[in-house]
Amino acid sequence: MFELRRDPVTGWWSAIVADRAFERAAFEIQAQPVEGSHCRHCDDASDNEPPHLVRRVALRSHAFHRIDSTKAQAAQLSLSEVERATGSWEILVGPRDHHERLAEAAPQLAGALLRGARDAMRALAAEPRETDADGKPEPLYIQVVQSHGMQAGSRSSHLNVELYAIPQVPHWVAEEIGGGARRVIKTRRCVWCALAEAEEENGERLVFADHHAIVFAPAASRSAFEMMVVPRAHAADFTTLDDDAITDATATLQRALHALDALGDPPYNLFLHTAPAGERLDQTFHWHWEIHPRLRVIAGLERATALAVNPAAPEYAAEVLRQHLHR
Repeated sequence: MFELRRDPVTGWWSAIVADRAFERAAFEIQAQPVEGSHCRHCDDASDNEPPHLVRRVALRSHAFHRIDSTKAQAAQLSLSEVERATGSWEILVGPRDHHERLAEAAPQLAGALLRGARDAMRALAAEPRETDADGKPEPLYIQVVQSHGMQAGSRSSHLNVELYAIPQVPHWVAEEIGGGARRVIKTRRCVWCALAEAEEENGERLVFADHHAIVFAPAASRSAFEMMVVPRAHAADFTTLDDDAITDATATLQRALHALDALGDPPYNLFLHTAPAGERLDQTFHWHWEIHPRLRVIAGLERATALAVNPAAPEYAAEVLRQHLHR
């Protein structure tokens, strides 16, 4: 039996399998290592690097192509043809021979990766952008992603964080921005602040809470053992964090990733949702992390309907993760 649950921010529905008991072993999917033993990031490292050095490596300067459909139609072009190229893709990498998981990295190195991401995001946001007919800069969203295991799309075993500068606001983030604004109009309060407070108070889906953030399994989780990390301090933009706040965010994030050890060494995607570059969303948005283990193949129902199917009830997942951390 599927229990339909609706996300309070986006309004998207998830189908939670509610009438099946699972053993934890059913979800112990091991992350597959990236094939090959050669590491280009180790080759590119200089001798005698500082132990917490993070390098910023450009992979593609024109990683995203955006089509002006009006001009394309006027010129009788196929929409698959590119009118101009924009956006970028880059990676932040740790020093030579660092192939550990982010959860296991030294706190100083993990913090350096997050500070490097913050600083790179600031630099990308400061770069000049083309303007529209009204003279406004074109949109820019900088997506931070950290992947572990081939099943999660990892391309390198080297400790890294990826950054994608996208010349539009992605649909998922746009839905969150709109949902957050609607909830503020309706309740006069940030929906993420309210969610985090309710989850901490109720405790059923709480994984852990510390002085920096509340970590919980969302009630309408789209992935089995999904976690959301919501900072206690309300802020829309991750790039406004100072170094002390980055240190706190690093400690919370590493502990949340350690909770996944309850499943062994599962593949996962970690990503940051924050305000688009230059957008003032101070009252209506709340930056946060999401952790999505990659434990199963997306099936036909999900492809056909975009309805996420989650075989592990969030209440069960939170209990497993919580108990592991307590041990």
